[in-house]
Amino acid sequence: MKDTVGIKKIAELSGVSIGTVDRVINNRSGVSKKTAKHVNAVIKHTGYKKNNVASRLKLAKSKSISISVLFPKEAYLEDHYWHLPLLGVQKAVAELKEMGISHELFVFDISNKKSFKRASQQILKNATNAIITVPFFADECQSLREQADALNIPIVYIDTKHDVNQEQNYFISQNSLQSGKVAGRILYQIIKDRGNYLVFNLINNNTETQKNNLERESGFKSFFEEEVPNFKPNILLITADDSKINSLEKKLLAFKKDHTPLGIFVTNSRAYLLPKILEKIGLAAQSTLIGYDLNPGNIELLRENKIQFIINQKPEFQGYSAVKGLFKFLTEQEDEELNHTIPVEVILKENL
Repeated sequence: MKDTVGIKKIAELSGVSIGTVDRVINNRSGVSKKTAKHVNAVIKHTGYKKNNVASRLKLAKSKSISISVLFPKEAYLEDHYWHLPLLGVQKAVAELKEMGISHELFVFDISNKKSFKRASQQILKNATNAIITVPFFADECQSLREQADALNIPIVYIDTKHDVNQEQNYFISQNSLQSGKVAGRILYQIIKDRGNYLVFNLINNNTETQKNNLERESGFKSFFEEEVPNFKPNILLITADDSKINSLEKKLLAFKKDHTPLGIFVTNSRAYLLPKILEKIGLAAQSTLIGYDLNPGNIELLRENKIQFIINQKPEFQGYSAVKGLFKFLTEQEDEELNHTIPVEVILKENL
């Protein structure tokens, strides 16, 4: 529609009151999901835009947008993976501070579902405007999703795409299955049929292996099944607690005897734990190691060529994009930026 459209016209086209349109535009309660969906469809069709300058100036004055961030407690540790998306959140909030946005960090123990539930309830009591979290625990996330829906609180999940059976879900994450296939392709080009392949799920404090790690493992194996079906690689799957990493020495020693190349795939950000062991038992020279994420430990060993490849899922960018996307959604009712698939980017020493 070419003519300028206002709230009155939106209400007329939608068959609802001006007050209902105003509540939908400003994401306030009191409107059913069905009605809100219909009004938003009319808004999109007409090309209506809020006076965003005025809206944002009002937000800046009232400081009315509060985003609750629910991350694993390791987010406090500067050398840990979960600190990286937090840095992205902080960067985006700093850029939008004058527009009335703030955030509060809540943490949970990744080995304790109840701690996630407790933190979730605390968030919901705080009258937050939006939530950024990770879908580690299916049932607890489902419960949070249902309660947040009832309060019209949008949730953005980062890092992992999970089946949360609700009408609207937002995810900013990498395709774990595809990234596993990339790892398989890289190692196959190097190892071929001359050696063995090891897949490490390095877990923390006896926690369950996370869904994205299992998908990466599955993607790794499916590469060989789909792309080189006549080759049956020897793939050894190893799950180990990173606090007991030295216990892996005996398993790895067996590969030293046959002097064959090793293609090692670590399904999370803890690849930096392995080179020391590989060097100790004399396997470093025959090993090619690929893992995830540019945390300080991985960066250092990538520079030293003790890790050869890193798949970067841009955790800092995920946190940054979640805040930016939520701000646009809360001020303009546009959610296009809240579903984003992070490209599978491979980092080597040379392009670090």
